[in-house]
Amino acid sequence: MTDLIYGRNAVIEAFDAGLDIEKVFVLNNIRGEYEIKIRNLCKVANVPLAKVPEIKLNELSKYKAHQGIIAMISPIKYYEFQDIISSAFDQGRIPLVVVLDGVTDVRNIGAIARSAYYFGADALIISGNFAGSINEDTVKTSAGAILKLSVCRTSSLLSLVSNLQSSGLKVVATSLKDSIEPEKSDMKEPLAIILGAEDKGLHYKVLELVDEVIKIPSFNDFDSLNVSVAAGILLYECKKQRS
Repeated sequence: MTDLIYGRNAVIEAFDAGLDIEKVFVLNNIRGEYEIKIRNLCKVANVPLAKVPEIKLNELSKYKAHQGIIAMISPIKYYEFQDIISSAFDQGRIPLVVVLDGVTDVRNIGAIARSAYYFGADALIISGNFAGSINEDTVKTSAGAILKLSVCRTSSLLSLVSNLQSSGLKVVATSLKDSIEPEKSDMKEPLAIILGAEDKGLHYKVLELVDEVIKIPSFNDFDSLNVSVAAGILLYECKKQRS
């Protein structure tokens, strides 16, 4: 079971100790200096912050004294994506990263992590305050691959795209709109593949900012693939081109 830390001082101490925190739940009517401090700590550490009613905190803590805040400790270690990319270049490898924006199903995240590790991706980057939390189901679905893969996270996808491009990566995104097919995209160069949540896809501003937009063609009148299946197809295409 995922470890939880609750209580105002205990959560601050968890941040100070450098623990990998998966998510912070805070009472939705908390105001003042403490709320500002927690919000800033979460922003700096790219930790998702959820404001929730007291009943949610009571359920998580099993009605123990939580003082309006609970931190969920992550089962994995998080890395800085700049370090992962720099390391790949330093080792003479062509970087490949997979970015997930707003994917909430932890089993999808696990399945994508499994494919990413299998096809040799350097990192999985998770974006969005409401993305799914890494838990035991994620680890199980990934067959343990997520424990071996470098996982990073970011609060701003738009900033991430710009930073990836500045780091020398070509950034491609998936869309159901008119775009090129995977085999027509050059995936031999340093690459970041962005996949959005199935219900909303990617924001149009992201699609305007990326270098290329890719659509996986359908042979029937059905335009939706599970996001983990789409990730596997694109990762296989990348591996095929690089081989």
